Amino acid sequence: MPLFPDYIIREVAEKNDIYDVVSQTVSLKKTGSSYIGLCPFHNEKTPSFSVSPRRGIFKCFGCGEGGDVIGFVMKNENLTFYEAVSRLAQRANIQLPEIKQKDAEQAKRRKEKSDLLHAINKDSAEFFYNNIKQSPQAVEYFKKRQLDARVVKAFWLGYAPDGWTSLFDYLKDKGYTESDIYDAGLIRRHESGRYYDYFRNRIMFTIFDANSNIIGFGGRVLDDSKPKYLNSPDSSLFSKSKNLYSFNVARHSKKPFVILCEGYMDTIALVTAGYDNTVATLGTAIGEHQARLLAKNFDEVVICYDSDQAGRTATNRAITVLRSQSKLKISVLDLKAKKDPDEFIKTYGKDRFDMLLAARKPDMEYLIDYFGENYNLKKSNEILSYIADLSEYLKLVPTQIELDVYANIISEKTGVQTSSIIAQAGMRKSGATSKLDSTNTDVINVVNKGSLPTNSKEYLDKTRALLLSTLFYDSKLFENYRHQLDISMFESSIHRTIFAYIDECFKKGEKVSNTMLLSRFETKEEINAVSGILAMDVQSDDTAHAVSDYINQIKQKAGPEMALQLMKEGKISLEEFNKMINNKG
Repeated sequence: MPLFPDYIIREVAEKNDIYDVVSQTVSLKKTGSSYIGLCPFHNEKTPSFSVSPRRGIFKCFGCGEGGDVIGFVMKNENLTFYEAVSRLAQRANIQLPEIKQKDAEQAKRRKEKSDLLHAINKDSAEFFYNNIKQSPQAVEYFKKRQLDARVVKAFWLGYAPDGWTSLFDYLKDKGYTESDIYDAGLIRRHESGRYYDYFRNRIMFTIFDANSNIIGFGGRVLDDSKPKYLNSPDSSLFSKSKNLYSFNVARHSKKPFVILCEGYMDTIALVTAGYDNTVATLGTAIGEHQARLLAKNFDEVVICYDSDQAGRTATNRAITVLRSQSKLKISVLDLKAKKDPDEFIKTYGKDRFDMLLAARKPDMEYLIDYFGENYNLKKSNEILSYIADLSEYLKLVPTQIELDVYANIISEKTGVQTSSIIAQAGMRKSGATSKLDSTNTDVINVVNKGSLPTNSKEYLDKTRALLLSTLFYDSKLFENYRHQLDISMFESSIHRTIFAYIDECFKKGEKVSNTMLLSRFETKEEINAVSGILAMDVQSDDTAHAVSDYINQIKQKAGPEMALQLMKEGKISLEEFNKMINNKG
């Protein structure tokens, strides 16, 4: 958390105009009261990055990134909070007070520890690389996999000797302590108290973070021992569920799509063939964090998993996870002729892979064909099973138009009416609406025009967000309507925190600050969501009337059902419950 007092952080944010700071690295064009440009945090051709000097907020409606001027400098220059505040303070000629010695020392120790672990990993990677020539088995493996010296060096491949303490002894000779080597995940401790190498007799794959720091390793056995692959254990630097192999290379690719593989060798083969936009998961199925990472940096994910049954099952699961990112296009490259991308590219070459890449199918079309292979669609009972399998994926489709397209394709294959297929998926046309992210630029228009069903949860959430955004920037309105407002009107923890902050500032007679509000949230997802709310602008000539309307809609539409649910979850008291069901505004 901040090492500086609140008043300093507030002053730094206020004296650094967000337009002036952002425009140094992003070309911005004025549109209304805001500015737009190409997002610096993900690849895009159409500008979706918005900066509001009046509100002191930036927001990308493509990848979801958002925040204040301090947050922008942190993300854009890969700085810590402390470093970003210091940089901006210097820019604005603000004299920073001396921070508490204890806090400064803790921050310094964390930075030193991180640098130390990176150094241990780098020395280990060099150790593994230099040991390749000492192992005829390792040399033979690289020859068999057609990996020449250039590729081996480029990817920092290596070999972990078949000894209990080879790496441990090497690192100790370098001056590292047992505890630091252990913290890096490179050794384990036996119950006798003795340490031994975590990786032994394995081909080693070096894993980098987005900034090309070495954070861990993957090791593959050279015999039949188990496990076949072994990753570094999770540590302060490394998490196999949050990182992707070769992402540090792919994020700099100029291609708008990324190829997602299952293995290290698949990625190396494709990158070597010229597909620098290739990544792989680290021995586990893709997770939500990795999906968000890809959505932030690319417009499309091309799933290129093994063609065997395990790979196809993993493909289906990956589609489910990636579909959680509403703005991400997903497609599938079906290898068919060969087991995996590595084998395919080495057998048939780049030209034929390019043909497959060009012929890739949208994820839902792939699933329609995939499940169609398992059933005889001339038999009624198998048609039912076929549609039942697909229904689980049709539920993930965000728009009515897309749902209609795929339902029509299924209808042509089965003879079943599209309306029945949609109903089976639990998404009848009367209720299917677009997944509207709370950060979408169209949210304001959607709510004002009533495009959402007025009794829907989405409608209420957008109304609450608009109310909070309006009140945040107009203290007079908050004062005038305070007697009609209550925290029980808000359901999500984010909305309730925003309201509590505005109310707290009102009671103290202080001016609200988006910087101080954002500091109350810890995760990037929360900060991005709050930034989206703060970026909303009510399109009304009479904001007072709009606020009154929002309050009445929330009180009337939420109803006793929400109040009861909130009380059951312990989010509101009995007194707040009574207020919600009795006070209709």
